[in-house]
Amino acid sequence: MMTDIKEAEAKELQSQIEKYDSEEDEVELTEAASKLSKGLLNLYQDKFEHVKKKLDEVRVKQETLYDKIQIENKKLQETFDDVHINEMFQTVKTSHGKLVTMKKEMISIHERTVKLRKRVLRLQQIEEKEILHREQQREQELRREQELIGKPVIS
Repeated sequence: MMTDIKEAEAKELQSQIEKYDSEEDEVELTEAASKLSKGLLNLYQDKFEHVKKKLDEVRVKQETLYDKIQIENKKLQETFDDVHINEMFQTVKTSHGKLVTMKKEMISIHERTVKLRKRVLRLQQIEEKEILHREQQREQELRREQELIGKPVIS
């Protein structure tokens, strides 16, 4: 019986020793983990803070830009909603169409006048040639008549 009690005590003692060792290992692991995390934070904390500052700056700038864009969109919408401006744009569009039509007509008229001027010049040249030709024929007829009339003979 004694041996059974000693064995039971030995087992109990053994379990306490194992429990104590595992608690020490846990304490050592917890302490090591704590030290490692502090060391890691010390290494990268400056970089993290710098990145955080930059991100904050970007966020502030984005918010400012967003506000400005909202204001510009509101102004643009107010402009589109303005009936008077819309009427003016319609008038401008209509006037532009009329202007384009007038320009085409003026170009067409200009081309026709250029053709007519050329034709007039050509006709004038033909008429001048005909007049010159008639004059030459009259002169030839006059010469012929004078030749036919004869010259008085002077003796």
